[in-house]
Amino acid sequence: MLRAHRASVTWAWLALAGLLLAGCGFHLRTWDIGSSLESAYVSGDARNPLAGPLERALRQAGVRLAEDASDAAAVVELLDSRQQRRSVSVSGQARAAEYEMTLGVRYRVTDGGGTELIAPQWIERERVYRVDRDNIVGSSEEQALLVREMQTDLVQQILRALNAATAEPGNAA
Repeated sequence: MLRAHRASVTWAWLALAGLLLAGCGFHLRTWDIGSSLESAYVSGDARNPLAGPLERALRQAGVRLAEDASDAAAVVELLDSRQQRRSVSVSGQARAAEYEMTLGVRYRVTDGGGTELIAPQWIERERVYRVDRDNIVGSSEEQALLVREMQTDLVQQILRALNAATAEPGNAA
């Protein structure tokens, strides 16, 4: 009997917490730019490391990917990209102990008619990671993970800029 009472009290508290969260306007962070942008086209070099992640993010955000730039409400042009790695510290044996990874992309956004919505600009992300000479595979995997995280950060920045550029003035979120 006591166990059933505790369970019902627990459920009551959870329901109350859910109502309070719903009442305050809390919602999970998402990129629902589909309401301000119906279709997009990503153009640029197929070797650009952001082309695939950007297309996936646009689809997940509710934007239809157009087959042609003229059919899109917005065209994201990936103009250039660069990925660099440089040593930032050395060990006592004169070997690199830490590396700094830099990933950057230059992009611009136009509408389907060619009118520029966002002027060409560079955005970059940097991360530093430590090299473990006893675990080279782990260090390589850490480097790959950092590159994916930087790609995600850059894609999110492009989506925020795209959302701001295509949102109607009274509906900017």
